[in-house]
Amino acid sequence: MRTVNDMRYEIRPAAAGDIGELVRMQIALQQSTLCAGTRMLRLSPSSTARLHEYYRAQLVDDGTHLLVATTGEVAPMVGMGMGKIWMHAGYVPPRSGELIDVWVEPGHRRRGLAGRIVGRLLDFFHLHRVEFLAVNYVNGNGPAEALWRKLGFSPVLVTATADRSEAVATIGPAASHIVPMVCRRSAAVEQTVAVASLSG
Repeated sequence: MRTVNDMRYEIRPAAAGDIGELVRMQIALQQSTLCAGTRMLRLSPSSTARLHEYYRAQLVDDGTHLLVATTGEVAPMVGMGMGKIWMHAGYVPPRSGELIDVWVEPGHRRRGLAGRIVGRLLDFFHLHRVEFLAVNYVNGNGPAEALWRKLGFSPVLVTATADRSEAVATIGPAASHIVPMVCRRSAAVEQTVAVASLSG
């Protein structure tokens, strides 16, 4: 039996028969954010139950490129990634590409697999002449931050989250009646949006 270090990975477009594995990896991705202690929106049980339907829709969407990584053996898949083209009427540029759900199983990390998946997604965007790219990742995820920084992504928008009761306690009850919504620098930063252009 080969060790993980000896394995050769195949990256290919996902197919209908891969949906079960895509759902499994999506759930693992969601769980990884919870284990990190982040305060984020998470999939409800009903949304989790609809993941099969979600991936079926992505597979037939011309503006979406969904990839899986395998070891070339009869075994669970070890990675995935999705690229999606968005149209923006009234904005410049009029379309952008988003890198979504890039995931590698823990036992197969630090072998360049995530970079290879992203490279294939960049080829998809290049083919469709999409230059402006964006990705979301959890703040404090060192490997993700390093990967995206290496690829030229720079954080430009921060999403901060807070519990309402904590915000009220900080502001005080009187102020909370006057100011219905406050953006405070002290709220915990949980997610970073990074963008890059391939035109340079």
